[in-house]
Amino acid sequence: TLPPSPLPGGEAARVIREAVARLGGLPGDVYYSLLHVDAASVSGEDVLSVLGLGGNVYASAATPVASEAAGELLYRVSSAGPGVAYRFAVTVPGHVETAYFPAGASLGSSMGLSAALLYPRLLEGRGEGIYAAFDDLSEAAMAVEDALLKAAEGLGLEYRGIDLSPSPWMDESVARVVEEVLGGSICEPGAGAAVAEIEGLVEDTCMDVECTGFNQVMLAVAEDNVLKERVAEGCLDARWLLHLASSCAAGFDMAPVPLRGWSSEAARRILAELVVAQARKGKPLAARVIAVDAAPGEWVDLGRFGRTPVVRLH
Repeated sequence: TLPPSPLPGGEAARVIREAVARLGGLPGDVYYSLLHVDAASVSGEDVLSVLGLGGNVYASAATPVASEAAGELLYRVSSAGPGVAYRFAVTVPGHVETAYFPAGASLGSSMGLSAALLYPRLLEGRGEGIYAAFDDLSEAAMAVEDALLKAAEGLGLEYRGIDLSPSPWMDESVARVVEEVLGGSICEPGAGAAVAEIEGLVEDTCMDVECTGFNQVMLAVAEDNVLKERVAEGCLDARWLLHLASSCAAGFDMAPVPLRGWSSEAARRILAELVVAQARKGKPLAARVIAVDAAPGEWVDLGRFGRTPVVRLH
């Protein structure tokens, strides 16, 4: 991942395109997060021109306010098709040093190494024993950090830390962990409190290792099979996801929404909710939206993310 560009977004996109052309393209076995710019300085076409360099290219734009320009940018890229939209995020209020793409930007003064961990299975089935589960996580994270420090030293890189956000991948469901802590559905009152409890344990674990990035519960709809079920049941919609924005890292993440009714104003309003949540929480938030030609509750094929139900906007 590259640092935020000192150039305006359009010029940065042009420089990146020219550099990739000189290289003769990018190898397909590496993911590249190349464009990190201010949302006010870049157009949707500029972002799409960079994402068009390959299916392994990612980008982000940062905004501290829910401006019309930021809303238009999110709307434009989210409407470009599922294979493109998931590779772009809008971050609030600024760029984020994290291993999670597409939000992650490199904010250090030199080349560095960071990591993220996939660990819902470590937490599943623990219920009220979630505190003991995080003791296990702390022990594992310290072992990972030791390995990362040795790797960074051997490669001559700066060690940047670990993003300890509980993040999902299909059956490794963060939503299931939240429901076990809550003792009910993530759609029920108390879900935000359960998320906050988990995030408090993440913060405690960050006292044992160097953390970077979000370090918050991630509720990525298309990446979490339990979240998919709740959307299909009709109880999880945009309003509830945004309600949880004060408790989860990406308040509206990997959410397919109906193209009909989707607009730059709808995108701006989602960002407005995230701006308010971020100001109250004091931690970075991000939005990834995928606009699809389908009705709320209808299942659509999102490629590598499989079949996912469409989230109701209102």
